[in-house]
Amino acid sequence: MTDQDHLRDNVENDDWDAIARYVAGEGTPDERASMRRMLEANPARAALIGALDAAVRFPEPVAPTPAEVDAALASVLARREDGRPIADTRRSPVVSLEAYRSRWRDARFRAAAAVLVVAGAGLLWRTATSPDIKSSTSAAPVRFATAVGKLDSLQLPDGSRVLLGPGSEVTLASAFGGSARELTLQGEARFDVVHDNTRPFVVHTTAASFRDVGTVFAIHSDEAEGARVVVSSGVVAVETKSGVAPVLLQAGDRATVAPAGTVHVERASATSEDTAWTGGKLIFRDASVEQVTADLRRWFGVELKVDSSLASKTVTATFDRASTTDVGRVIAAMLGGGLREQGDTLRIVAPRPTPSR
Repeated sequence: MTDQDHLRDNVENDDWDAIARYVAGEGTPDERASMRRMLEANPARAALIGALDAAVRFPEPVAPTPAEVDAALASVLARREDGRPIADTRRSPVVSLEAYRSRWRDARFRAAAAVLVVAGAGLLWRTATSPDIKSSTSAAPVRFATAVGKLDSLQLPDGSRVLLGPGSEVTLASAFGGSARELTLQGEARFDVVHDNTRPFVVHTTAASFRDVGTVFAIHSDEAEGARVVVSSGVVAVETKSGVAPVLLQAGDRATVAPAGTVHVERASATSEDTAWTGGKLIFRDASVEQVTADLRRWFGVELKVDSSLASKTVTATFDRASTTDVGRVIAAMLGGGLREQGDTLRIVAPRPTPSR
């Protein structure tokens, strides 16, 4: 029996429901540990599961049938054999976390996926093991996103967990979980990282990169405002593009990083308000108009437009995800202006001057 035939037999006998639970971040700790050991002991099978997981991440309105999978595979093999180019499907789709999990739970899709893996086992085996095409077979970056006003969680391939804030997005670097663990964040997220000395966990934002030294931490990133980080446990190294030495943050510390790279650290100053967003509360404390504008867009899907004469003022207020009708009124009161609502746009205008007598 060849290695290819042996791999095919193994795949046919796999517990696909257990694999689906593992890749979707579900199952008991014992089940997950057992699955990790199985994949570590069989790199070829791990490569197949990785390829299948990459396929699941591309959302489709209807799961393919086994016949459709066979037809697609036959078409690819025919183009491969007669020398015709095969389209490069590597891309970075935006995948909602809810859609991703529902695809794995769909028994019809898992059945079709099993057919794809079994029928294409030889092709995937060659792709995974051929030494001369390693650079071209790396998984493309994949983005996970939440909708406006929604929070959701994600378990990464290395076991680390991410709680993603409203209207936020993480992009996993190519081959995340292999030799490196790097991702990019837009918006807000809380990371509970599985520490690994050999593979640093790095979160990139527009203002800085945050390197885990075994920790739980939350990051808020906006292009105009820079980034904010609060450390709940462990240590985080803040690395900016300015070239200065990384700044180490301990549990209880928080820091802000300006777009230019300046780091301002507040030791032992973190409070429950810094992570109140994880419980569905949006809290502003002397927040700039730029910060309020970005957060309202993600949390409530509204666009804030503030008169230039009021733009230097700050906002102190608390909202929850059901506060949509109060947002404009409260922001206008904080800034000392009037409110004009135009669809999804909230315009805060300067008060008219009092006529002199």
